[in-house]
Amino acid sequence: MILCSARAWDSPLWWCLLALLRLSLAGFQTSYLHPDEFHQSLQVRARDLLQIEGQKPWEFTSASPIRSIAFSGIVSLPYSVLRSLNPYTVYYFDWTLLTPQMLLLTPRLLMTFLSFIADWCIYRIARMCYVRPWQCMEVFASSYVMLVYGTRTLSNTFELILTCVVLWRVSVSIVESTKVIRRETLIDDMYQSAEEMKHKVRLVRLRSSLPPYNYVDSFILSVVVTYGVFVRPTFLVYSFIPMAYWLQRGIVTKELGFKYFNLRILSLLPGIILTFLICVLADSFYYESLTAKELVFGNVTASSFIVTPLNFYAYNAKTENVVSHGEHPHFLHMLVNLPLLHGVLAFVGLYHMSLFVSRVFGTGSIARKPKVYSLATMLMLSFIVPVMILSAVPHQEARFLLPTLPPLVLLHSDKVSLHNFFKLRFSKHFLFLMWHSWNIFCVVFFGFLHQGGVTNAVIGVHEYIQSKPHNFDKPIHVYFSHMYTPPTFLLMRKIEVVASTSEGRKFRVPRTIYSHHLSGSTNSSQLSSLLHAQLLNSTHVYNSMPDAGDNMTAEVIICLPGSVATDFLDHVRQDVVGTNRQGGLRRTKADCSAQAGCSCSDYETSGTCSGDETGSMMAANGSKGLRLELISRQPLHVSFEHLPSSYLRVTPDCDQICAARRKIHEFSMETYRVTFREEMK
Repeated sequence: MILCSARAWDSPLWWCLLALLRLSLAGFQTSYLHPDEFHQSLQVRARDLLQIEGQKPWEFTSASPIRSIAFSGIVSLPYSVLRSLNPYTVYYFDWTLLTPQMLLLTPRLLMTFLSFIADWCIYRIARMCYVRPWQCMEVFASSYVMLVYGTRTLSNTFELILTCVVLWRVSVSIVESTKVIRRETLIDDMYQSAEEMKHKVRLVRLRSSLPPYNYVDSFILSVVVTYGVFVRPTFLVYSFIPMAYWLQRGIVTKELGFKYFNLRILSLLPGIILTFLICVLADSFYYESLTAKELVFGNVTASSFIVTPLNFYAYNAKTENVVSHGEHPHFLHMLVNLPLLHGVLAFVGLYHMSLFVSRVFGTGSIARKPKVYSLATMLMLSFIVPVMILSAVPHQEARFLLPTLPPLVLLHSDKVSLHNFFKLRFSKHFLFLMWHSWNIFCVVFFGFLHQGGVTNAVIGVHEYIQSKPHNFDKPIHVYFSHMYTPPTFLLMRKIEVVASTSEGRKFRVPRTIYSHHLSGSTNSSQLSSLLHAQLLNSTHVYNSMPDAGDNMTAEVIICLPGSVATDFLDHVRQDVVGTNRQGGLRRTKADCSAQAGCSCSDYETSGTCSGDETGSMMAANGSKGLRLELISRQPLHVSFEHLPSSYLRVTPDCDQICAARRKIHEFSMETYRVTFREEMK
């Protein structure tokens, strides 16, 4: 399965191209995979390092925090660099580094460069196993898991990298130990059969010259495993099988005594204790449960130390806590999430796993049974055992299985690769096409379309606010609806703003930007009422100020998917029609057609003029008016929760081309400026 008699022609060309593609995708992807991509790392550290306002998730603010600074501290290193270099670039080049684009791009580039550690580990393991190393690298690098997830600031991606490191060092230890143990056994046999003393002396010297193998890599493995548990406590599941094989080398086969098992465990303790203390102290200082002064003078108790993995296990030990994040059937990982991540390679892995089980427990001869303690078996168990353990947990997400990619690639990369395109083999060509077709589709969808307009919409709101003249007395409320929790740190709101007068006096500026995230269950009527209430309240506040002008206009910004925006604008338009019947404002077809490049049918559907990006709608309701002005439309936004219908609404005023254009607009993220003016009678 994993061993080959000879190495065929192998070229690094395809891997180099895929590596360049991964670097390029790190800068151009627009999708939003999961809220943890930002809220478990970047948003938290942007607040800590750059004093940018952003709400910390409950994992960091509860009395027993369950997230360590071990991961977010690494992935946010570019923020420290940007903070240090920014004064110099502003002074010498009048160019600031602290922009939303830089805060988004630099951590992704760091994660992309770190992901190449996983590629290196795959290459080293493949060379030891006598498989085509560049073939494994090509399959590994062509997976959308590396092209998309490998460029994102998810702790699951870091877990995958650490898994590759553990597999690499354990594989080296197994291969080298096997060689040395066999030589030791041979030398011992020769020593027993030797008759002359000089031959025995020579054999003793030869045995003492053999390289050590019992405790090699014990420190590296103990550090990586302990650190990985602080990054993601589930890393203990992925490192269990490799570490078990590392501990049992030569012992189960009775080539070594059982005492070496205990000695190897003891050799792991220094690295475990050192890494554990460093991570615990870092978390305790970060969460301010411990200070350096208290530590120096010994004024500490057990509650002074924060052990986030223990808090994580204690939290998830309660079923009601896990279910609150979503309850899934136990077969979801095996039947849905694995194929979703690995495509046809998942089915190949599960098929060969079933063959392995049938051979182990079958009735065939012992000589035909697979070797349980081989490197191939270790890789297979490293794939299937974590999946089975995590399947017992009620809450299951596909990203939890990212570390299953390395063993699958090392075992079955030859099944989905082609080295001779002209030698027709249906099964090989079919699997090859299925593998690459699935990954191309997933790169496009998960790399660009999935929640693709969220981050660009937040950046667009920041640029819109920056383009407006500063008015410290007029706060702006920004609403985000029917989307993943937005990364509000990209709004670049400072926690504390200090301004200066013309005389040089400094004063603290109050908060002027407020962000709100609405649930996906908010309907158009509720959204309209909420905006009415917010604008009415803001208008009364502004007009009550001593220096306020007459009828000072408040404004609210709303970001929502195009499919939801269509329903919302239809609801507003119905308010317009209802008000027109009561003698309110009326938008006639002549008024609509008067706008250059705007058809009335377009206006009636979207609420904005397709030829004018600043088109607006006035909805009158008694003495109050609601005006929506389109600020920006971010294309390529797809959300499973709010997919537009496939029906094209063709009317006498709108042909199929017009209806298709409207449908395309529904696959976007739209940002509107909503204003409200109270008519003074």
